[in-house]
Amino acid sequence: MLDDDGRHVRRTILGEPAIVPAAKDTLVWSGYLLDTPAAVSSSFEEVAITADGDTRKAWYFPVDGATTWAIHVHGIHSGRQAILRAVPDTLSAGMSSLVIGYRGDIEDGRGLPATFGTDEWHDLDAAMRHAVDHGAERLVLVGWSMGATIALHAAARSTLRNRIDAMILVCPALDWFAALRAGASKAGFPGFLGSLGALTLTIPGLARFAGLRKAIPMRWMRPTPPPGLPTLLLHSSGDRDVPLEVSKRFAAKPGATATLVEIAPCPHGMELNREPEMFHGSIARFLSQASALSKAPRLHG
Repeated sequence: MLDDDGRHVRRTILGEPAIVPAAKDTLVWSGYLLDTPAAVSSSFEEVAITADGDTRKAWYFPVDGATTWAIHVHGIHSGRQAILRAVPDTLSAGMSSLVIGYRGDIEDGRGLPATFGTDEWHDLDAAMRHAVDHGAERLVLVGWSMGATIALHAAARSTLRNRIDAMILVCPALDWFAALRAGASKAGFPGFLGSLGALTLTIPGLARFAGLRKAIPMRWMRPTPPPGLPTLLLHSSGDRDVPLEVSKRFAAKPGATATLVEIAPCPHGMELNREPEMFHGSIARFLSQASALSKAPRLHG
Protein backbone atom coordinates (compact mmCIF):
# COMPACT_ATOMS: atom_id res chain seq x y z
CA MET A 1 0.00 0.00 0.00
CA LEU A 2 1.31 3.43 -0.93
CA ASP A 3 -1.00 5.57 1.22
CA ASP A 4 -4.43 5.66 2.86
CA ASP A 5 -6.20 8.95 3.75
CA GLY A 6 -9.25 7.24 5.27
CA ARG A 7 -11.29 7.60 2.08
CA HIS A 8 -8.92 6.52 -0.66
CA VAL A 9 -6.24 3.84 -0.81
CA ARG A 10 -3.43 3.71 -3.33
CA ARG A 11 -1.77 0.39 -4.04
CA THR A 12 0.98 -0.79 -6.32
CA ILE A 13 -0.07 -3.29 -8.99
CA LEU A 14 2.24 -6.29 -8.78
CA GLY A 15 2.90 -8.39 -11.86
CA GLU A 16 1.35 -7.75 -15.24
CA PRO A 17 -2.44 -8.12 -15.20
CA ALA A 18 -4.23 -8.78 -18.46
CA ILE A 19 -6.40 -5.71 -17.84
CA VAL A 20 -5.11 -2.59 -16.08
CA PRO A 21 -7.92 -0.65 -14.36
CA ALA A 22 -8.62 2.90 -15.47
CA ALA A 23 -8.88 5.84 -13.09
CA LYS A 24 -12.70 5.78 -12.83
CA ASP A 25 -13.12 2.01 -12.64
CA THR A 26 -14.75 0.50 -9.56
CA LEU A 27 -12.79 -2.43 -8.16
CA VAL A 28 -13.62 -5.20 -5.71
CA TRP A 29 -10.79 -6.59 -3.60
CA SER A 30 -11.37 -10.33 -3.32
CA GLY A 31 -8.28 -11.55 -1.52
CA TYR A 32 -8.04 -14.43 -3.98
CA LEU A 33 -4.30 -14.59 -4.56
CA LEU A 34 -4.75 -17.33 -7.16
CA ASP A 35 -7.67 -16.57 -9.43
CA THR A 36 -7.59 -19.48 -11.88
CA PRO A 37 -6.58 -23.15 -11.61
CA ALA A 38 -3.83 -22.48 -14.17
CA ALA A 39 -2.31 -20.04 -11.66
CA VAL A 40 -1.89 -22.99 -9.29
CA SER A 41 -0.55 -25.51 -11.78
CA SER A 42 -0.56 -26.06 -15.51
CA SER A 43 -1.31 -29.72 -14.76
CA PHE A 44 -4.99 -29.60 -13.94
CA GLU A 45 -8.21 -30.77 -15.48
CA GLU A 46 -11.88 -30.11 -14.91
CA VAL A 47 -13.84 -33.18 -13.95
CA ALA A 48 -17.54 -33.85 -13.41
CA ILE A 49 -18.89 -35.31 -10.18
CA THR A 50 -22.49 -36.49 -9.87
CA ALA A 51 -24.49 -36.52 -6.65
CA ASP A 52 -28.24 -37.04 -6.24
CA GLY A 53 -28.75 -36.83 -9.98
CA ASP A 54 -26.98 -33.48 -10.45
CA THR A 55 -23.51 -32.98 -11.87
CA ARG A 56 -21.05 -30.40 -10.61
CA LYS A 57 -17.62 -29.44 -11.83
CA ALA A 58 -14.38 -29.84 -9.89
CA TRP A 59 -10.77 -28.94 -10.57
CA TYR A 60 -8.39 -31.87 -10.28
CA PHE A 61 -4.67 -31.33 -9.67
CA PRO A 62 -2.80 -34.65 -10.03
CA VAL A 63 0.42 -35.65 -8.28
CA ASP A 64 2.13 -38.66 -9.83
CA GLY A 65 1.92 -41.72 -7.60
CA ALA A 66 -0.16 -40.01 -4.92
CA THR A 67 -2.41 -42.31 -2.91
CA THR A 68 -3.66 -39.53 -0.63
CA TRP A 69 -6.02 -36.95 -2.08
CA ALA A 70 -6.96 -33.61 -0.54
CA ILE A 71 -10.49 -32.36 -1.19
CA HIS A 72 -11.01 -28.60 -0.82
CA VAL A 73 -14.48 -27.26 0.07
CA HIS A 74 -15.37 -23.56 -0.11
CA GLY A 75 -17.71 -21.55 2.10
CA ILE A 76 -21.23 -20.18 1.82
CA HIS A 77 -22.14 -17.86 -1.08
CA SER A 78 -18.77 -18.59 -2.66
CA GLY A 79 -17.17 -20.78 -5.31
CA ARG A 80 -14.13 -22.85 -6.18
CA GLN A 81 -11.98 -19.85 -7.04
CA ALA A 82 -12.02 -18.65 -3.43
CA ILE A 83 -10.03 -21.58 -2.06
CA LEU A 84 -7.38 -22.11 -4.72
CA ARG A 85 -5.04 -20.28 -2.30
CA ALA A 86 -4.49 -23.40 -0.19
CA VAL A 87 -4.11 -25.94 -2.99
CA PRO A 88 -0.31 -25.40 -3.26
CA ASP A 89 -0.05 -26.58 0.36
CA THR A 90 -1.58 -29.97 -0.34
CA LEU A 91 0.28 -30.35 -3.63
CA SER A 92 3.57 -29.63 -1.81
CA ALA A 93 2.65 -32.37 0.65
CA GLY A 94 2.44 -34.83 -2.26
CA MET A 95 -1.34 -35.06 -2.39
CA SER A 96 -3.44 -34.99 -5.52
CA SER A 97 -6.01 -32.27 -4.93
CA LEU A 98 -9.64 -31.83 -5.83
CA VAL A 99 -11.41 -28.45 -5.56
CA ILE A 100 -15.15 -29.04 -5.59
CA GLY A 101 -18.40 -27.11 -5.95
CA TYR A 102 -21.67 -28.04 -4.32
CA ARG A 103 -25.42 -27.45 -4.62
CA GLY A 104 -26.51 -23.87 -4.01
CA ASP A 105 -23.09 -22.25 -4.48
CA ILE A 106 -22.50 -19.33 -6.85
CA GLU A 107 -21.68 -21.70 -9.71
CA ASP A 108 -24.88 -23.71 -9.32
CA GLY A 109 -27.24 -21.09 -10.70
CA ARG A 110 -30.45 -22.63 -9.32
CA GLY A 111 -30.77 -20.24 -6.39
CA LEU A 112 -31.01 -23.01 -3.83
CA PRO A 113 -30.91 -21.89 -0.19
CA ALA A 114 -27.93 -22.88 1.92
CA THR A 115 -28.74 -25.68 4.36
CA PHE A 116 -25.57 -25.16 6.42
CA GLY A 117 -24.09 -28.49 5.41
CA THR A 118 -27.24 -30.59 5.87
CA ASP A 119 -27.62 -31.29 2.14
CA GLU A 120 -24.31 -29.98 0.81
CA TRP A 121 -22.24 -32.70 2.46
CA HIS A 122 -23.66 -35.22 -0.03
CA ASP A 123 -21.69 -33.44 -2.77
CA LEU A 124 -18.50 -33.82 -0.75
CA ASP A 125 -19.39 -37.48 -0.19
CA ALA A 126 -19.67 -37.92 -3.97
CA ALA A 127 -16.29 -36.23 -4.41
CA MET A 128 -14.79 -38.60 -1.86
CA ARG A 129 -16.19 -41.55 -3.83
CA HIS A 130 -14.76 -40.08 -7.05
CA ALA A 131 -11.34 -39.82 -5.42
CA VAL A 132 -11.42 -43.40 -4.13
CA ASP A 133 -12.62 -44.70 -7.49
CA HIS A 134 -9.64 -42.97 -9.12
CA GLY A 135 -6.93 -44.31 -6.86
CA ALA A 136 -7.16 -42.48 -3.54
CA GLU A 137 -6.49 -44.67 -0.54
CA ARG A 138 -6.53 -41.88 2.06
CA LEU A 139 -8.28 -38.50 2.15
CA VAL A 140 -7.62 -35.10 3.72
CA LEU A 141 -10.55 -32.67 3.85
CA VAL A 142 -9.85 -28.93 3.66
CA GLY A 143 -12.90 -26.83 4.53
CA TRP A 144 -13.27 -23.05 4.62
CA SER A 145 -16.09 -21.44 6.65
CA MET A 146 -19.26 -23.46 5.84
CA GLY A 147 -16.95 -25.86 4.01
CA ALA A 148 -15.75 -26.85 7.48
CA THR A 149 -19.33 -27.71 8.48
CA ILE A 150 -19.67 -29.79 5.33
CA ALA A 151 -16.39 -31.59 6.05
CA LEU A 152 -17.49 -32.40 9.60
CA HIS A 153 -20.78 -33.86 8.41
CA ALA A 154 -18.91 -36.02 5.89
CA ALA A 155 -16.46 -37.16 8.57
CA ALA A 156 -19.39 -38.21 10.76
CA ARG A 157 -21.75 -39.69 8.16
CA SER A 158 -19.98 -40.76 4.98
CA THR A 159 -19.50 -44.47 4.36
CA LEU A 160 -15.94 -43.48 3.41
CA ARG A 161 -15.24 -41.67 6.69
CA ASN A 162 -12.64 -44.24 7.72
CA ARG A 163 -10.56 -43.16 4.71
CA ILE A 164 -10.17 -39.65 6.14
CA ASP A 165 -6.71 -39.13 7.63
CA ALA A 166 -7.09 -35.51 8.71
CA MET A 167 -9.00 -32.27 8.31
CA ILE A 168 -7.82 -28.69 7.85
CA LEU A 169 -10.51 -26.14 8.74
CA VAL A 170 -9.99 -22.46 7.90
CA CYS A 171 -12.17 -19.77 9.57
CA PRO A 172 -14.49 -22.69 10.36
CA ALA A 173 -18.23 -22.29 10.92
CA LEU A 174 -18.62 -24.68 13.83
CA ASP A 175 -21.67 -23.15 15.54
CA TRP A 176 -24.35 -21.58 13.32
CA PHE A 177 -26.11 -20.01 16.27
CA ALA A 178 -22.92 -18.09 17.06
CA ALA A 179 -22.24 -17.33 13.37
CA LEU A 180 -25.72 -15.92 12.69
CA ARG A 181 -25.60 -13.99 15.96
CA ALA A 182 -22.29 -12.45 14.87
CA GLY A 183 -23.71 -11.72 11.43
CA ALA A 184 -26.66 -9.85 12.92
CA SER A 185 -24.37 -7.78 15.13
CA LYS A 186 -22.10 -6.99 12.19
CA ALA A 187 -25.13 -5.75 10.23
CA GLY A 188 -26.14 -3.45 13.09
CA PHE A 189 -28.98 -5.56 14.52
CA PRO A 190 -29.26 -7.09 18.01
CA GLY A 191 -27.32 -10.35 18.08
CA PHE A 192 -30.24 -12.32 19.51
CA LEU A 193 -32.09 -11.87 16.22
CA GLY A 194 -29.43 -14.00 14.56
CA SER A 195 -29.88 -16.69 17.18
CA LEU A 196 -33.63 -16.63 16.62
CA GLY A 197 -33.04 -16.93 12.89
CA ALA A 198 -30.89 -20.00 13.47
CA LEU A 199 -33.55 -21.48 15.75
CA THR A 200 -36.27 -21.12 13.09
CA LEU A 201 -34.22 -23.33 10.76
CA THR A 202 -34.55 -26.19 13.26
CA ILE A 203 -38.35 -26.01 13.58
CA PRO A 204 -40.57 -27.76 10.99
CA GLY A 205 -42.92 -25.30 9.37
CA LEU A 206 -40.78 -22.29 10.22
CA ALA A 207 -37.87 -23.86 8.34
CA ARG A 208 -40.08 -24.34 5.26
CA PHE A 209 -41.26 -20.74 5.60
CA ALA A 210 -37.58 -19.74 5.51
CA GLY A 211 -37.20 -21.59 2.20
CA LEU A 212 -35.80 -24.94 3.34
CA ARG A 213 -37.33 -28.25 2.29
CA LYS A 214 -37.06 -29.56 5.83
CA ALA A 215 -35.87 -28.47 9.24
CA ILE A 216 -32.21 -28.88 10.22
CA PRO A 217 -31.64 -31.05 13.32
CA MET A 218 -30.41 -28.73 16.05
CA ARG A 219 -27.35 -30.89 16.74
CA TRP A 220 -26.28 -30.39 13.12
CA MET A 221 -26.10 -26.65 13.70
CA ARG A 222 -23.18 -27.36 16.05
CA PRO A 223 -21.21 -30.28 14.56
CA THR A 224 -18.83 -32.04 16.90
CA PRO A 225 -15.23 -33.13 16.26
CA PRO A 226 -14.92 -36.81 15.27
CA PRO A 227 -12.96 -38.52 18.09
CA GLY A 228 -9.37 -39.28 17.15
CA LEU A 229 -9.39 -37.49 13.79
CA PRO A 230 -6.41 -35.08 13.56
CA THR A 231 -7.76 -31.62 12.83
CA LEU A 232 -6.02 -28.30 12.24
CA LEU A 233 -7.98 -25.08 12.80
CA LEU A 234 -6.70 -21.80 11.33
CA HIS A 235 -8.72 -18.84 12.59
CA SER A 236 -8.27 -15.12 13.18
CA SER A 237 -9.18 -13.18 16.29
CA GLY A 238 -10.43 -10.42 13.98
CA ASP A 239 -13.13 -12.58 12.37
CA ARG A 240 -16.46 -10.76 12.76
CA ASP A 241 -18.47 -13.42 10.92
CA VAL A 242 -17.44 -16.57 12.78
CA PRO A 243 -16.14 -15.94 16.32
CA LEU A 244 -12.74 -17.34 17.23
CA GLU A 245 -14.12 -18.38 20.64
CA VAL A 246 -16.13 -21.11 18.94
CA SER A 247 -12.96 -22.63 17.50
CA LYS A 248 -11.37 -22.50 20.94
CA ARG A 249 -14.29 -24.38 22.48
CA PHE A 250 -14.30 -26.89 19.61
CA ALA A 251 -10.60 -27.67 20.06
CA ALA A 252 -11.05 -28.08 23.81
CA LYS A 253 -13.92 -30.59 23.59
CA PRO A 254 -13.27 -34.02 25.12
CA GLY A 255 -12.12 -36.48 22.49
CA ALA A 256 -11.06 -33.79 20.04
CA THR A 257 -7.65 -34.20 18.43
CA ALA A 258 -7.50 -30.61 17.27
CA THR A 259 -4.79 -27.98 17.02
CA LEU A 260 -5.83 -24.32 16.83
CA VAL A 261 -3.52 -21.78 15.19
CA GLU A 262 -4.59 -18.22 15.93
CA ILE A 263 -3.91 -15.74 13.14
CA ALA A 264 -3.48 -12.00 13.75
CA PRO A 265 -6.64 -9.87 13.35
CA CYS A 266 -8.07 -9.91 9.83
CA PRO A 267 -11.48 -10.27 8.16
CA HIS A 268 -13.20 -13.62 7.73
CA GLY A 269 -11.38 -15.89 5.28
CA MET A 270 -8.24 -13.73 5.02
CA GLU A 271 -6.06 -15.79 7.36
CA LEU A 272 -3.69 -16.86 4.58
CA ASN A 273 -3.41 -13.30 3.28
CA ARG A 274 -2.73 -11.89 6.75
CA GLU A 275 0.02 -14.28 7.84
CA PRO A 276 1.09 -16.42 4.87
CA GLU A 277 4.22 -17.84 6.50
CA MET A 278 2.32 -18.99 9.59
CA PHE A 279 -0.53 -20.33 7.46
CA HIS A 280 1.64 -22.35 5.08
CA GLY A 281 4.06 -23.45 7.80
CA SER A 282 1.29 -24.68 10.09
CA ILE A 283 -0.26 -26.75 7.31
CA ALA A 284 3.09 -28.21 6.26
CA ARG A 285 3.90 -29.30 9.83
CA PHE A 286 0.41 -30.67 10.40
CA LEU A 287 0.35 -32.70 7.19
CA SER A 288 3.78 -34.10 7.94
CA GLN A 289 2.48 -35.38 11.27
CA ALA A 290 -0.82 -36.58 9.80
CA SER A 291 1.09 -38.59 7.19
CA ALA A 292 2.74 -40.53 10.00
CA LEU A 293 -0.60 -40.94 11.75
CA SER A 294 -2.13 -42.46 8.64
CA LYS A 295 -0.25 -45.67 9.37
CA ALA A 296 -1.86 -45.95 12.81
CA PRO A 297 -5.15 -47.80 13.42
CA ARG A 298 -8.21 -45.67 12.68
CA LEU A 299 -9.67 -44.21 15.84
CA HIS A 300 -12.71 -42.50 14.34
CA GLY A 301 -15.80 -43.60 12.45
